[in-house]
Amino acid sequence: MKSITAVVVLTLALLALGGHGKHIEFKVADKDFLVKQKFVFEMLQHIYQDDVFVTKFDTSFYEYKPWEHVSDYHHVEKVQHFFELWQHHPIHDDQVWTVMYDLHEEYAVGLVRLFYFAKNWETFQHVVFWARQHVNKQLFVYAFTVASLFRDDMQGIVFPAQYEIHPWSFFDGQTLEMAEHYKMHGFHHVKQLNNVYNIVLKSNYTNVHGDMNYEHGLAYFLEDIGFNSFYYYFNLDYPFWTKGDEVHMLNKDRRGELYLYVHWQLLARYYLERLSNDLGEVPTFNMYEPVHSGFYSGLRDYNGVPYPSRSNYYNFYTPENLEYVKDVEIYTHRIMDWIHKNTKHDVDVVNVLGNMIQGNVDSIDKQFYGSLDKIYRYIVNEGYPYNEYHETYPGTFMHYDTSIRDPLFFEVYKNLLSHYWHLMETFPEYTKVDYGFEGVKIDAVHMPESLTTYFEYFDADISNAVNVEHTVESTTDVHYKFGRNSFYNGSSFVIKARQHRLNHKPFEFTLDITADKAQTAVVKVFIGPKYDEFGHVIPLEHNYQNFFELEHFKVQLEAGVNHIKRASGDFSFWVNDRTTYFELYQKLMDATNSDYKFKLDQSETHCGVPNRMMLPKGKKGGQVYQFFYMVYPYHEPTVAQYTGYDPIVSCGIGHGSRYVDALPFGFPFNRPVKHDYYFDVDNFKFFDVKIFHRDEHTNVV
Repeated sequence: MKSITAVVVLTLALLALGGHGKHIEFKVADKDFLVKQKFVFEMLQHIYQDDVFVTKFDTSFYEYKPWEHVSDYHHVEKVQHFFELWQHHPIHDDQVWTVMYDLHEEYAVGLVRLFYFAKNWETFQHVVFWARQHVNKQLFVYAFTVASLFRDDMQGIVFPAQYEIHPWSFFDGQTLEMAEHYKMHGFHHVKQLNNVYNIVLKSNYTNVHGDMNYEHGLAYFLEDIGFNSFYYYFNLDYPFWTKGDEVHMLNKDRRGELYLYVHWQLLARYYLERLSNDLGEVPTFNMYEPVHSGFYSGLRDYNGVPYPSRSNYYNFYTPENLEYVKDVEIYTHRIMDWIHKNTKHDVDVVNVLGNMIQGNVDSIDKQFYGSLDKIYRYIVNEGYPYNEYHETYPGTFMHYDTSIRDPLFFEVYKNLLSHYWHLMETFPEYTKVDYGFEGVKIDAVHMPESLTTYFEYFDADISNAVNVEHTVESTTDVHYKFGRNSFYNGSSFVIKARQHRLNHKPFEFTLDITADKAQTAVVKVFIGPKYDEFGHVIPLEHNYQNFFELEHFKVQLEAGVNHIKRASGDFSFWVNDRTTYFELYQKLMDATNSDYKFKLDQSETHCGVPNRMMLPKGKKGGQVYQFFYMVYPYHEPTVAQYTGYDPIVSCGIGHGSRYVDALPFGFPFNRPVKHDYYFDVDNFKFFDVKIFHRDEHTNVV
């Protein structure tokens, strides 16, 4: 990119499934880039208020109407439908938006196209400003984010974390009410630090009010804002409604296979956490019988309407859902017929199935196979009628940033993934020939026999959750003068929500590998259960679906003995917790006004998984899990990794070059294991580890 200056500091870390290592090269933003970055930060402040900008935008911004400037856009024919929608039926904040509703999807597609097809930065600024002023804010944030992920002139631009842009989707109503309380009372008795009012609120998980069921005890996992953000961004990287464009063709990334694998891994990770809490297997959602898992969201929208909750043993088989139940039956039968008529046994078939189940635009026949993903969400949502348009209120299941909070999410996706495992039953079983690596042997694994987890407090900037006044008085506050409008009575303020979140002590492993010749290989690392909730060993034949991938990287083996060492902090697709909105603003201000360098890298990338979440909590007395290590021949991908994009500032969505190799996702656990002795090969190794949970590491508020 022309607007970023490259500075190489470290060797580029190896990439794995869609993520980047923590320590990689970085780039330094130049002045043009900083101008764009400042605009993005300004547009995402206090999003439900249209009149509180500090920067004085000229009248051309306020008078801009995109349909009066059609020459400013490429492919005008693709944005005309949005102009028609908007001029006949605009969608404002009196409606609660969700991309799951067909009509709302039309708005999302149209607005993303409008942003994406803006011919230049000036047009992009104007149309974003127009939408920020007029369009439903949840729709605006969604479209602004998606378009920015793919526009060439926005590569490397840092977005604040979604939980800081829209805290209503992540923090309970009690936390947001307290934030508003401090603001309304003028930050009474609050000390200032560097002329900034600093508030830290303890934000509880919903189970603090009492566990309504066993699953509710896992609120620390289900409601983790980093984990929920990962899922939100995954679905923005691969929107079901688009194929992408000529450059970012989403199916190049095996989007259907990736869809299945991400949900499989979420389910496996959840099961590991359940075992740490003496819970057993995840139930399969049954839409005909009462569901054991109730749900209390604790969330409320900006408009004050609470997200619906659900009692234990709730029955979804109701007259309102009969049409959706019938659709599930029809589409399930069609998909199962397709599975059992299939005669191919490769990743392309898995990709086709994933596209069919999600019902995305790359489905081989969306009309015939529908979208089981979306219909199940309708069944679970079962919202009550809301607003004049005869829609139902979209609850947590209808938004990507709130779905995982509900334990029913995992039950539903276990049901959806059963189709994948049915397909895999039709594939030949892997044997020692498929698993082996001739001339290569893992002689030993060196790693601690015990690992430690703990809860540690983390802060998120939820200043967006309170309303601010439009200020015209003169002030010396440097943050306000720069453009940050979280401002009261002459001073900036920052309100932080503090939660205890799961973390673990760093660890590392070393593999002693003997090779008969120099060659390229890959190393993969998984963690899986050893015992069930009753303390019984789980045979591999019943356990292969429960292994969660931790690492996947390429190595160069030399003839003879090799020592492959890896620290957990360098695992590939894990990322640090996000820098807060306030800190980002501070860094941007310093870079704009001084010699401070605004660094861009992938250490906090949106497409990575929080590194805190690698390990299940374990128990105070220790809980045994097993690590699985494999070294395997390198299978070169069709498109060389990193081709077509800059991995320092981009996740490379849609380039077909994100992955280390061409192995099926989840190999060697991606097919049923019917004979566990096939795993008895020299290049595989299981290693038992006991995970201890230590309360004494918890910070005190």
